[in-house]
This record gives sequence, structure tokens and C-alpha cells, in this order.
Amino acid sequence: MKKLLIITFLATLAFVGCQSKAHVQPEPHWFKHYSHYHEKDYIQFIENQIHSETDSSLSAAMVRDFYRDRHFHPFWTQNGLQEILTDSLLATFDNALRLHGIPNEYFGLDSIRHTIAQLVENQVPNNDSLYPYLYRLERQLTDSYVRYVCALAYGATDPKAVNGSKWYYATLKPDSSFLQTMLAEMPRFEKTISGLAPQTADYQSLQKELKRLYSLPDSTQTEIPDFRLRKDGHSANLPKLCQRLNQIGFPVSIGNTLNDTLLQALNNFRRINGIPESDSLDGETIEKLNRPLQYYKDAVAANLERLRWQKKHQKSDDTLHIAVNIPDYTLCVVQKDEVVMRERICCGKTQNPQNDPARHKDGLIAPFKAETPLLYSQIRTLVLNPEWNIPYDIIKNEYYPKLVKSNTAVVNREHLYIRDSRTGRYVKPDSINWSMVNRNNIPYRLHQTSGRYNALGRFKFVFANSESVYLHDTNNKGAFKRRKRALSHGCVRVQNPDSVAEWVYAVNGFDTNYIEQLHILLGAEPTTEKGEKFVEKKHEQDSIYYEKLSDWDKQFYRELRPTSVTLRKPIPLFIEYYTCFVAADGTVQYREDVYYKDGNILFLMKHPDF
Repeated sequence: MKKLLIITFLATLAFVGCQSKAHVQPEPHWFKHYSHYHEKDYIQFIENQIHSETDSSLSAAMVRDFYRDRHFHPFWTQNGLQEILTDSLLATFDNALRLHGIPNEYFGLDSIRHTIAQLVENQVPNNDSLYPYLYRLERQLTDSYVRYVCALAYGATDPKAVNGSKWYYATLKPDSSFLQTMLAEMPRFEKTISGLAPQTADYQSLQKELKRLYSLPDSTQTEIPDFRLRKDGHSANLPKLCQRLNQIGFPVSIGNTLNDTLLQALNNFRRINGIPESDSLDGETIEKLNRPLQYYKDAVAANLERLRWQKKHQKSDDTLHIAVNIPDYTLCVVQKDEVVMRERICCGKTQNPQNDPARHKDGLIAPFKAETPLLYSQIRTLVLNPEWNIPYDIIKNEYYPKLVKSNTAVVNREHLYIRDSRTGRYVKPDSINWSMVNRNNIPYRLHQTSGRYNALGRFKFVFANSESVYLHDTNNKGAFKRRKRALSHGCVRVQNPDSVAEWVYAVNGFDTNYIEQLHILLGAEPTTEKGEKFVEKKHEQDSIYYEKLSDWDKQFYRELRPTSVTLRKPIPLFIEYYTCFVAADGTVQYREDVYYKDGNILFLMKHPDF
């Protein structure tokens, strides 16, 4: 046994020695100026520094273990500096902006280069400073390498920090196994990092778009004046517009006539920016054309980062799901990786943060309270003819002033009923003097009965979440004609929820008889003999139910009552936020940053917590 331990110990020493000396480059010529350097003293310095560090983060602990396993031999600063290896790493950092949208600031590239320059130019002030300088460079390089591999594999930013209280995805973080593997692979980092970033088609398409943007000349732009023009019209301002189109990658001949060729280029530009096509020139198109090229680079960079976040639940895991993209105001029904239905949506309200200084903190913008939360969940219940249990904040901020002015008028117009929150009993509207009710402590709850006038419409898709939001129909269909549809209190309104419901019925295997019954519950007439029998039975049950009600409760009776339909097959739901994404035709699309989140990503990548 003792002999075996000795052999194992010697083998370990041999491995460490090979690990610390393998592929070591010779001492650079400039390091000969530091004649007082002694390798053993430097190793002892590293050991002392490692033992004195108190950073309790997982990455810091793993880096310390890495150097302990090397018996505190340096990696980058062996023989002064491993210049070829270091230059390759710095070039990798430098290329990260064009390849992945991650800026140099994220890796502290300027600081690293400054430290190297001081060493190369023999500017280290005295012998006592040499080892601290070398060790600082050693750790800068190792820590930045770790930062880089973690950024590619898991994202450079924390999505919770980016999205604040409106982020409800479970996300994965680098664990000890990943960090240990990446540190062990550091001598071969060029091969190691090649497969760390997402290998999806969307990520690669955005990378291609970023490469295209960086290939365009980023010259100083001359602003296009605001003007309007119809097809075949002439303007001295059109040559500037043509130059801008050429600059951002929409080639067109320079001219002063709004002809078919120029309109085609303009409409191509409009399509990728979510602007309706037109045969004339409008102010919005000029406004968007005046965006600097950096706007598009930043948008791609921010959304590459979103694709790097390792959410525990990914759409690729669920070939059947519903995905809502807030900036695009759309809901997509996906089956077998194909979009089988696309619907317009309205989402939670937004507000320009310039009007609310309280939302600015430490360079970040906090979410507006009415924003729709970003989350993964599963739709498990479909409610037909839903009632609206009006949230307390809406009662306080929107209904209270109306009720003080004319309580019965509001109740009758909007088909409301009132309950005492203390007893749960119905309350007559004219029995309440709302002017005497404390607005900050309202003891009543408002409910809107089922029907065509209900704010939730005829359908409510229920999924577990902590913000009490859901997908639902609406009685305000006119809102879907708007371009900007951030209008709700946080829920997602769907333009054609009946179409989505029919798809849900199909994937849950509901038979035609049951589906007809659901239609009847929504107020449709029966179309089959079985449907007629169902109506007869329903009327009989409704009569029994009505007779059991008290005279007081009978006044609140309505034929179309809420009915919950439990789904056999829950539908995965992803509420997401992509301001730049790849459309079905392969084009890269850009949308407004409606909730002002891209800036948070860009800020955090430029101001990492080193």
C-alpha cells in the first residue's frame, strides 16, 4: 500500500510538472531587463496571494483551485509572459464584438493591454512591484478567460438584472463542473470555445447579420430632412435618402424621383423594421432611416445575448407550444417546429423612463409596473365566459373616481356587481357612499359578469404565474388595428382567441360532440341531435340552479356563466422579448424596444463587475 501511494505521488508530480511546462514559450527579449526575477519567488508570491483571497464566488474559488492544482505555477506569465498564447486570447476578446456582440469592456481589454505595455516598456517602478504586476496580469487573463467562456455558454449578463421583477424564467448558471473543465482546457482555449455559443439557426443568422453590419461603412451620417412624397414625385432630398439606403445595405441608384425601384428598396427597409408598406414616403420611414448604424449593431448584440441565456425551459424542447413576443406584438402557435397560427396581441402598458426618474438606478432602467412579465408556464385551463375579478389597484386607481362620481351608472353600464371583501356577500350599489370610502383601504371588490361586454371577452387561457396574468379575449377589438399595442394592465389580449381555442381542443383530442358542447356553452346554437339533447339537459340544470338561488342572488343570475375546461395536454407557453429576431422567411427583423430593455443589456456588458 505504501509503495502504491509513493507511485501515485510521483505520477501526480510528473503530471503537474508536465502541465506547468507543456508548450511553454521562451522568455521574451524584453523580460531580460528584469534580471532580479526568480521563478521560485514568483510562485511563492502567487501562493501567498491565493491564500489571502476572500472572494467567495464560485468562479473565484474554482480559479484558486486551478492554481493550487498547478502548485501555484503561473499559466500566462511563465517566463515573464507567454506572448503568442496571450496575443491569441486578446485577439479572441477583440473579435467578440463582431462575432457575438460582446464589447471589449466586458473583458477589461484596455486594462490588460495597459498592464502588458508597462511590463514590456520596463515601466515597473521597482523590484518589489514586479511580482504584483505579473500576478495582476496573470489573474486578469485567467479571470477574463473565465468570463468569456461563461458569457458564450450562459450569457454575459444576468437576465434578472436586465428585466428586474418582470423575469420569471428559471435560468442555469455555470457550475463547478463547467468551470473546472474550462480551466483545464485553457491551454487549448481556441478549440474549446468554438462550440460554446448557441449552435442554433437563429443565433447563427444574427451573427451573420452582425458581420454584415460591421462590413458596412460607418461614416458620419447627414440627416435626412423630414418631408413627404407620393409615388413618382420629385425632391432634392431623395439623393440623401438613397445614400442612406445604400449605407445600411439596401442598394439603390441615386436619384431625385420616387420611382418603383426606390419604393421597392424602401418597402424592403420597412418590412424588416415593422413599418407598413406604402407607395409614398412618410415621416416614420424617414425617422427610422435616420437611425445610426450603431442602432442596428446594438439591437443585434442585445438579442444575441438573450439567445445565450440558458433558460431551463427552451422552445426547442417543446415542438408544440405557444410563444408570445412582446416587441412584435404577436402570438405564434407552433407545432412540430412550424408556426401554424399567428395572432396579433396587446400587451402590458409601457412608459418612457425619461418621465420617471425613480426607475433609473445604477445605470439600469427598472420595469414599468404594468409591463407583461416574461415567463415560461403551461396553459392548463381554458375558461369560457370568464368573469373579470377586477384587481384592487385598478379599483383604486381607475374605478374609484368613477364610483364617487356616479356609482350606479358605472355598475349598470359595465355590468358589475360588488362584494364586501370582509364577508364575501353581494352589496347593493346604491347602499355605498363612495365619497366616504377610504381610497387607500377599499373594503369592496368589483366583478364584471360574463358576456360580450366583459373586458376578458369569451375566453381566458389560465397558466400558473405569480403576477396573476393570463391570455384572454377582449371586447375592444379595435385596439388590434393599432401599430403599438402596449395597452393592457399586464395580461395578453389575443385578437382571435377562438382560433387558438380550436387548436387547443384539437391537440387535446377533444371529440366533435364535446367541442359542440363547448360552443353551446359560449352561446352557439346546436347543430346536431346530440347537441340539442345537451341544450335540453343544460336548460333543466339551469332551472334547478336558478330555483335554489335566493331572491337577492337571482338578480345576478345570467345564462352564460364561467365554465372551466381542464386540458388533458397542457400547452407550454413562452412570453418572450426579442427586439431583433429571424422571421420565417429568414430575414432579420427589428422592432421597437417597447419596454426599454436593450439598454440594460448593453450597459451591463460595458460595465461588468470586475
